[in-house]
Amino acid sequence: MKKFRIGLIIGALIIIIVEFIIIDYNNLFSSKNLGNLLTTLAMILIIINLIFTFKNDKEKIKIKNL
Repeated sequence: MKKFRIGLIIGALIIIIVEFIIIDYNNLFSSKNLGNLLTTLAMILIIINLIFTFKNDKEKIKIKNL
């Protein structure tokens, strides 16, 4: 399961990089760019969620071993 989560983080980072390449920086908040910005925000939230899940799993393992 850990490898799957790391794969998700790597995939989200790749999507963020691609979205930053696609964005038209001359019209940052135009309707054409809103989808790209929302996708970037969603990927950042997924990465944060996965990091918290890692921490939660480590705490459960510590409690289980006591």
